[in-house]
Amino acid sequence: MNITDGQGFVHALPVVLYVEDHAVNLLLMRALFERKPDVELICATSGHHARAIAPKLSPSLLLLDLRLPDCHGSDLLRQLRELPSCRTVPAVAVTADSDFDISGTGFVELWSKPLDLHVVLNRLEALMQADSPHGVASPLPERLATGQLSPSCSQLLA
Repeated sequence: MNITDGQGFVHALPVVLYVEDHAVNLLLMRALFERKPDVELICATSGHHARAIAPKLSPSLLLLDLRLPDCHGSDLLRQLRELPSCRTVPAVAVTADSDFDISGTGFVELWSKPLDLHVVLNRLEALMQADSPHGVASPLPERLATGQLSPSCSQLLA
Protein backbone atom coordinates (compact mmCIF):
# COMPACT_ATOMS: atom_id res chain seq x y z
CA MET A 1 0.00 0.00 0.00
CA ASN A 2 1.31 3.46 -0.88
CA ILE A 3 0.68 6.39 1.43
CA THR A 4 0.68 9.95 0.14
CA ASP A 5 1.59 12.47 2.82
CA GLY A 6 -0.32 15.46 1.43
CA GLN A 7 2.84 17.06 0.06
CA GLY A 8 3.01 14.71 -2.89
CA PHE A 9 5.47 12.26 -1.32
CA VAL A 10 4.61 8.59 -1.63
CA HIS A 11 5.48 6.31 1.26
CA ALA A 12 5.57 2.70 0.09
CA LEU A 13 7.61 1.60 3.10
CA PRO A 14 6.69 1.52 6.77
CA VAL A 15 7.33 4.98 8.21
CA VAL A 16 9.08 5.83 11.47
CA LEU A 17 8.45 9.35 12.74
CA TYR A 18 11.43 10.66 14.73
CA VAL A 19 10.94 13.91 16.65
CA GLU A 20 14.28 15.42 17.67
CA ASP A 21 15.61 18.97 17.76
CA HIS A 22 19.37 18.37 17.93
CA ALA A 23 21.13 18.16 14.57
CA VAL A 24 23.74 15.61 15.67
CA ASN A 25 21.08 13.22 16.98
CA LEU A 26 19.13 13.59 13.73
CA LEU A 27 22.22 12.77 11.69
CA LEU A 28 23.04 9.77 13.88
CA MET A 29 19.53 8.35 13.55
CA ARG A 30 19.57 8.98 9.79
CA ALA A 31 22.86 7.06 9.51
CA LEU A 32 21.39 4.24 11.57
CA PHE A 33 18.33 4.03 9.30
CA GLU A 34 20.58 3.73 6.25
CA ARG A 35 21.11 0.18 7.55
CA LYS A 36 17.32 -0.35 7.34
CA PRO A 37 16.37 0.36 3.71
CA ASP A 38 13.03 -1.39 4.29
CA VAL A 39 11.91 1.45 6.59
CA GLU A 40 11.51 5.16 5.87
CA LEU A 41 12.60 7.65 8.53
CA ILE A 42 10.72 10.94 8.61
CA CYS A 43 12.01 13.62 10.98
CA ALA A 44 10.31 16.48 12.76
CA THR A 45 12.26 19.02 14.79
CA SER A 46 9.50 20.16 17.16
CA GLY A 47 6.20 19.05 18.62
CA HIS A 48 4.40 21.49 16.35
CA HIS A 49 6.10 20.05 13.26
CA ALA A 50 5.30 16.47 14.38
CA ARG A 51 1.61 17.29 14.97
CA ALA A 52 1.43 18.86 11.51
CA ILE A 53 2.86 15.90 9.59
CA ALA A 54 1.80 12.87 11.66
CA PRO A 55 -1.81 12.70 10.40
CA LYS A 56 -0.55 12.41 6.82
CA LEU A 57 2.07 9.74 7.51
CA SER A 58 0.34 6.82 9.24
CA PRO A 59 3.60 5.94 11.00
CA SER A 60 4.41 2.43 12.14
CA LEU A 61 6.63 3.66 14.98
CA LEU A 62 7.12 6.91 16.91
CA LEU A 63 10.54 7.86 18.30
CA LEU A 64 10.18 10.94 20.50
CA ASP A 65 12.83 13.01 22.21
CA LEU A 66 11.54 14.14 25.59
CA ARG A 67 13.11 17.61 25.70
CA LEU A 68 11.78 19.38 22.63
CA PRO A 69 11.91 23.17 22.23
CA ASP A 70 8.12 23.60 22.36
CA CYS A 71 6.91 20.69 24.52
CA HIS A 72 7.83 17.60 26.50
CA GLY A 73 7.83 14.35 24.50
CA SER A 74 5.28 12.72 26.82
CA ASP A 75 2.88 15.65 26.24
CA LEU A 76 3.45 15.31 22.51
CA LEU A 77 2.66 11.60 22.69
CA ARG A 78 -0.66 12.33 24.41
CA GLN A 79 -1.51 14.78 21.61
CA LEU A 80 -0.46 12.34 18.88
CA ARG A 81 -2.62 9.62 20.45
CA GLU A 82 -5.65 11.77 19.62
CA LEU A 83 -4.93 11.28 15.91
CA PRO A 84 -6.44 8.17 14.30
CA SER A 85 -3.13 7.53 12.49
CA CYS A 86 -1.18 7.43 15.78
CA ARG A 87 -3.68 6.01 18.26
CA THR A 88 -2.11 2.55 18.55
CA VAL A 89 1.37 3.09 17.12
CA PRO A 90 4.20 1.94 19.41
CA ALA A 91 6.15 4.89 20.82
CA VAL A 92 9.69 4.99 22.19
CA ALA A 93 11.10 7.76 24.40
CA VAL A 94 14.58 8.66 23.14
CA THR A 95 16.30 10.73 25.80
CA ALA A 96 19.44 11.55 27.75
CA ASP A 97 17.28 11.40 30.89
CA SER A 98 17.74 7.71 31.67
CA ASP A 99 15.87 8.17 34.98
CA PHE A 100 12.62 9.06 33.19
CA ASP A 101 9.90 6.61 34.20
CA ILE A 102 7.79 5.61 31.20
CA SER A 103 5.09 4.03 33.38
CA GLY A 104 1.70 5.47 32.50
CA THR A 105 3.07 7.64 29.68
CA GLY A 106 2.14 5.46 26.71
CA PHE A 107 5.76 4.79 25.75
CA VAL A 108 6.61 1.12 25.26
CA GLU A 109 10.35 1.61 25.73
CA LEU A 110 13.00 4.15 26.69
CA TRP A 111 16.21 4.41 24.67
CA SER A 112 18.92 6.28 26.54
CA LYS A 113 21.29 8.65 24.78
CA PRO A 114 23.96 8.08 23.78
CA LEU A 115 22.28 5.33 21.83
CA ASP A 116 23.70 1.82 21.60
CA LEU A 117 23.37 1.35 17.85
CA HIS A 118 23.25 -2.45 17.95
CA VAL A 119 20.51 -2.43 20.57
CA VAL A 120 18.53 0.18 18.62
CA LEU A 121 18.75 -1.83 15.39
CA ASN A 122 17.56 -4.97 17.18
CA ARG A 123 14.72 -3.15 18.92
CA LEU A 124 13.65 -1.46 15.68
CA GLU A 125 13.40 -4.87 14.06
CA ALA A 126 11.24 -6.21 16.89
CA LEU A 127 9.00 -3.13 17.10
CA MET A 128 8.53 -2.92 13.33
CA GLN A 129 7.57 -6.61 13.12
CA ALA A 130 4.96 -6.04 15.81
CA ASP A 131 3.27 -3.39 13.66
CA SER A 132 3.65 -3.87 9.91
CA PRO A 133 0.49 -2.69 8.11
CA HIS A 134 2.27 -1.56 4.95
CA GLY A 135 2.79 -3.56 1.80
CA VAL A 136 6.05 -4.47 0.14
CA ALA A 137 7.75 -1.49 -1.44
CA SER A 138 9.78 -1.15 -4.58
CA PRO A 139 13.54 -1.38 -4.03
CA LEU A 140 15.26 1.69 -2.56
CA PRO A 141 17.34 2.50 -5.70
CA GLU A 142 14.15 2.57 -7.78
CA ARG A 143 12.50 4.87 -5.25
CA LEU A 144 15.51 7.20 -5.34
CA ALA A 145 15.46 7.29 -9.13
CA THR A 146 11.75 8.06 -9.34
CA GLY A 147 11.78 10.72 -6.62
CA GLN A 148 9.41 8.78 -4.37
CA LEU A 149 11.35 9.53 -1.20
CA SER A 150 10.22 12.26 1.14
CA PRO A 151 12.67 14.79 2.60
CA SER A 152 15.34 13.11 4.67
CA CYS A 153 16.56 14.38 8.00
CA SER A 154 19.68 15.76 6.35
CA GLN A 155 17.53 17.87 4.03
CA LEU A 156 15.63 19.21 7.01
CA LEU A 157 18.93 20.32 8.55
CA ALA A 158 20.17 22.15 5.45
